Amino acid sequence: MQQPTLVDNLNADYLAAFSALQPKGSPQRVLVYVESDDDIAFWRVILAPFEKNGVRFDVQLASNDTLTKGKLPVLVFANSVGNHLILCVDSDYDYLLQNTTSTSTLINNNKFIFQTYGFSIENLLCYADSLHTVCVQATKNDTRMIEFVPLMELYSKIVYPLFLWSVYFAEKKDTIADEKKDTTSFTITNFCDTVKILDKAVVTEQFRVALQGVKNRVVTKVQELEEKFPDAKPHIETLGKRLQSLGVEQDNTYLFMRGHTVKDNVVLMFLKPLIEALRKKKESQIKEKAKHNTALKNQWDYYKKQVIPLENALNGNTEYKSCFLYKKIQHDLEQYIKGFKNDKSS
Repeated sequence: MQQPTLVDNLNADYLAAFSALQPKGSPQRVLVYVESDDDIAFWRVILAPFEKNGVRFDVQLASNDTLTKGKLPVLVFANSVGNHLILCVDSDYDYLLQNTTSTSTLINNNKFIFQTYGFSIENLLCYADSLHTVCVQATKNDTRMIEFVPLMELYSKIVYPLFLWSVYFAEKKDTIADEKKDTTSFTITNFCDTVKILDKAVVTEQFRVALQGVKNRVVTKVQELEEKFPDAKPHIETLGKRLQSLGVEQDNTYLFMRGHTVKDNVVLMFLKPLIEALRKKKESQIKEKAKHNTALKNQWDYYKKQVIPLENALNGNTEYKSCFLYKKIQHDLEQYIKGFKNDKSS
């Protein structure tokens, strides 16, 4: 039988004892377990402002001996958390399911587990109010060819009726007796496949055709589900009211659906043709001002070095701090720091 290692016995009490041995006045080390490498960068930005409180966060993957990533390896440490060991995870649907499953109960009620509230970090990276800044980073062009807030509000209103069905079936899958569980009628993957941008997104027409394609598929699927599950309608209406109390509105649905779908199959589908158009505008401006071919080449080469690749700009986006979901995370961390100080002074 393999002997337990130090990591196997790692918990908040051990880390607290270790911190007590540090020189007086040293910042208190807090180990933070997250799901992936991208999460390390995201949560570092979130946690950094709280380090001025005599705390130093050390953000790491939960699994150091394998390539396994995700939520489950993080939640393995749920029974070991405390002031010196915290977990930061994507909410998925767990915030919306509000204690109707064991995982949602754990995440929503443990003060040492912090969540995104939106489905994942990608939803905050795609916060509509911040997308113009992403475009500027990727083009060095401040022209507003698209207004992202009304665009994402319109997209959200289109997918909202089907989103309710997605959450309804997610709740049904995890919370009812085994003999009545329904894991196949309408999965999250089914929902995401329906709401992806599949038609060509054309900037000059404000993506109307692409959005209409999504709307047509959503209307068809909702009608299909209503016919197949007529008894679900009152539950769907009640669910909409409950989700509204958690911050889900018709015009912000994109914040609560699967983040990778929002990022890869919606936002980037809008951004890629837009970035191409903005770069072409910039190229035309450079050509107009260049007095000879050498000047044109030099200026264009300089421009290409200055712009940030689109996906890098989006992955590194930190302009989501006006989003109400960020403020909820911030509030949770403020309460944690307050409790940390109280424990330290007692």
